[in-house]
Amino acid sequence: MKAVFFDAGGTLIHIDWERVAGVIAKVLDREIPAARLAEGEYAGRALMEAAMANGGNDASRWAVHFAGTLRDAGLTEEEYQRVSPAIYAEHRRQHLWSSVVPGTAEALDGLRRAGWFVACISNADGTVSQLLDAAGLLPHLTFVVDSGVVGIEKPDPRIFEMALERAGVPAGESFYVGDVHPIDVVGAEQVGMTPVLLDPLGRYGTRGCRTTPDVPSFCRELVTLSPAA
Repeated sequence: MKAVFFDAGGTLIHIDWERVAGVIAKVLDREIPAARLAEGEYAGRALMEAAMANGGNDASRWAVHFAGTLRDAGLTEEEYQRVSPAIYAEHRRQHLWSSVVPGTAEALDGLRRAGWFVACISNADGTVSQLLDAAGLLPHLTFVVDSGVVGIEKPDPRIFEMALERAGVPAGESFYVGDVHPIDVVGAEQVGMTPVLLDPLGRYGTRGCRTTPDVPSFCRELVTLSPAA
């Protein structure tokens, strides 16, 4: 194995649930811990996966994910309708996908210094490079393939093939790390990459693929290995 490609949103950069919790407290006058909101993402992803059967683009699927997350955390439908405009206003003020697991930049840097090729393939709106730069992660990635720029979304195999060709690395010598099974795991498998599913709470043991709790943990695991010559 020679290369590791990462998803961006939900993998390298995460929703700032502390800010979301703050909006909920202000609008609804109720406290929901950020950790409980993050836990609710499992339910949100499950709803998003079900919604994929009806098509739609990545933005519409993430709207389903976000609503499912907040409802799993305890918001009623009425509360969700009240608070969602304020949450989206906060997102417009400052992008919500701005939180990074501590040690991620150092882990990516260590991975590259150990000889691994490191890049990003993301479903996004053309701004993912700026978000990664603001998070301090862009300097540790060789390149970013953004679906909003290239016009192809995961799980379409062409976006993975595009990145592999640019990297000059065979699919069979590459990992792909992401957080949504039918988008990231299925997409990577279609081209022969080895998928790794992000599973912070250890709930995906039955998904039939390798899992990791977070990016730094996976990077540390790989740093102990040497990429094949």
